[in-house]
Amino acid sequence: MGNCLHCFQTSSEISAAPNIASAPTYQKPHIEETDELLSPRSPLKNANNCDTNRSSFKKSLVLINGDAATMSDIITTAVKESREVSDNTLNQLFEEYKDPDEDTILTEGIERLCHDLKYQPDEFAILVLAWCLDASQMCRFTKTEFIDGLHKMCADSIETVRIRLEQTIEMLKVDTEMFKQLYRFTFRFGLEPDQRILSLDMAISLWKLVFTVHTPELLGNWVHFLEQHPSIRGIPKDTWNMFLNFSEQCDINNYDDTEAWPSLFDDFVDYERSRLTPLTGVAESESAAENSHDTTGAAIVVATENTQFEEYVAADYADDDNNNDDYSNQAHPHALHPHPSQVGKTDSTATTGIRSANDDIL
Repeated sequence: MGNCLHCFQTSSEISAAPNIASAPTYQKPHIEETDELLSPRSPLKNANNCDTNRSSFKKSLVLINGDAATMSDIITTAVKESREVSDNTLNQLFEEYKDPDEDTILTEGIERLCHDLKYQPDEFAILVLAWCLDASQMCRFTKTEFIDGLHKMCADSIETVRIRLEQTIEMLKVDTEMFKQLYRFTFRFGLEPDQRILSLDMAISLWKLVFTVHTPELLGNWVHFLEQHPSIRGIPKDTWNMFLNFSEQCDINNYDDTEAWPSLFDDFVDYERSRLTPLTGVAESESAAENSHDTTGAAIVVATENTQFEEYVAADYADDDNNNDDYSNQAHPHALHPHPSQVGKTDSTATTGIRSANDDIL
């Protein structure tokens, strides 16, 4: 697409400024963000999410004092001036992947498109592509979605589509507002026709996918909780939308269940607390057991040493048959291996006892 900001500024200096001055001033009323972000209209119409110079165009908007009707008007003008995308080229590209019996790209065509783009169908980049095309449902791109989406991406070949996807993914990593729009789109994209609630399995898969970037710390625990409660009927839109804020703000230890969170979040916090409590108790019990074991073991060692020492002393006085063949004339078995407490000490007590016994006999 080139340097769109440079192209836009150049054209503004040459031709756009007189038009702005002569055009009637029109200021669109400010619209608060609502669930309209989930409506069938394209997410690109509000902020041109797939444009790779979005932040630069914000600065350009200030320069024209808000006289343009929408941000999309500015970006579309800049893109057209920097590079025209031919409808014929896009129609030919669409024909390569569309279903032979329907004027729509279906599962087989999407798989071939993913292969040519060098992505797997379940990769994050394909979710981003669906968002840029504003696809209304999974596994199908209508002709209008495909051609209009590529026009907004300013891409008319597989190579340029891949480049735009890479650029958009990099922007999503740093632009939280842009990611928020993708996140909300993902709910609508995952719905079955005529349904308003995501199935639990689909919600889990989409949470894992969309959080490829901006992954919250509690995502793994949240998914584990959902998988352990298959009886959950599904995920409504409010729960899906609020989880993004919940994942950023939740503190399990200081969670306030009086706040206006969905009840499913309350259940999740209770579940996490119940998991943490036994783990804490087990750790404390193991620590206490280790301390008790150490104390008991030390007492046993001391008692054993005292008993052995007493046996050593008693044995030194023994002359079981009064035949004077006692320890005064033969090596004491323990003399070769003295008790540790007696190492380096003179066995005066034992020697005195043996001599007294001999004196008595004599």
